[in-house]
Amino acid sequence: MTILTQTSSTLGSNPLSSMQIDHVCLNVPNYEETLQWYQEKLDATIKREWTVDVLSDLKLAYLQVYGFRIEIIGSTQSRSGMPEAKDLGEGVRTSGIGHFCLRVDDVDALLAELNRRGVPTFVELGSYPDAGVRLCFVKDNNGNLIEFVTFLKDSAQ
Repeated sequence: MTILTQTSSTLGSNPLSSMQIDHVCLNVPNYEETLQWYQEKLDATIKREWTVDVLSDLKLAYLQVYGFRIEIIGSTQSRSGMPEAKDLGEGVRTSGIGHFCLRVDDVDALLAELNRRGVPTFVELGSYPDAGVRLCFVKDNNGNLIEFVTFLKDSAQ
């Protein structure tokens, strides 16, 4: 049996090997309200705001949520809301980004704090030993699903 391993020299020659996630983009119907929600509920800070000349009805921003960056794109013209998932099954059966996930040290304490800040629970806390995680979901002000996860002790990450 031959086992193939990648060495640093083979990784270095592959331009794909430097890929890292940079940000998640959320297209929203209510730009200002979304910036406020992420600042108040998840302690986000606005790192940059800008417009693009050829897309004059849009405003864009990078939000920093601790070590995670979220790009918000919203129209300055009123739009009706986007379709919103009624349950997790519907949310994960759509094309595009179904949710994004943030890893935390203590998902129970995090959810309690978010509930204190007025963020309702969408999917209750649960432990999933087969996946090695404990998790919950909330929705942002536009219905986007956000998962929070803590690895269970003795689980392979």
